[in-house]
Amino acid sequence: MGTTIVIKDVDDEAFKNLKGEAMRSGMKVGEAASQSFRFWVQQHRLRRVRDVDRQRRAAEMMDKNRSKTAPRGDWSSVDVVRSWRETRRPS
Repeated sequence: MGTTIVIKDVDDEAFKNLKGEAMRSGMKVGEAASQSFRFWVQQHRLRRVRDVDRQRRAAEMMDKNRSKTAPRGDWSSVDVVRSWRETRRPS
């Protein structure tokens, strides 16, 4: 199933808790550790996406850039996005 891995400097209390929860759930420690690794990576990636300060700065920059341009009556970004979605929609 997996590879034997040695991990150094694991907190004793954290390992005991993981092992206890794994046993209560009827899992092997390796399965629980693998789930924990996956969950940690997933949460780490989500945190990067949800960087609120970065999102705020990006929104401010977009608003600043948008205020510099005049609206064009002959062009609609909504129409462009809709046509793009139509061409990407699976048949």
